Amino acid sequence: MNIIKEKNKLEVFYNASCPICKREIDTYKSRSKNVIYKDSSLMDEKYNRRMHAFENGNEFIGAEAFIKVWSRTDGFKFLSRLFNNKFSIFIMNLIYNPLAYILYKMHLRRIKK
Repeated sequence: MNIIKEKNKLEVFYNASCPICKREIDTYKSRSKNVIYKDSSLMDEKYNRRMHAFENGNEFIGAEAFIKVWSRTDGFKFLSRLFNNKFSIFIMNLIYNPLAYILYKMHLRRIKK
């Protein structure tokens, strides 16, 4: 995988073939700064089940990836400040991981039709 090397840039991988994921990311795209969004639909399955973000060589998955995106997105920055702590990230992942799994399975059924 070609991960960006520029400092202060965030690279986000999301499943653009999933209409729910695409709709959410399209909202962020129009308001975010220093974020590069990439379609992961043809990549390894792990990149399609949950959002991944890379910054300065570090990988962020799930809730941490959302917090990174929110911190660079007008109208969502308050969420990054509110939820950027270990307890909130833990709770967010407790909710996000099963939800992401269900959405991904629904997506797989939809594309098989």
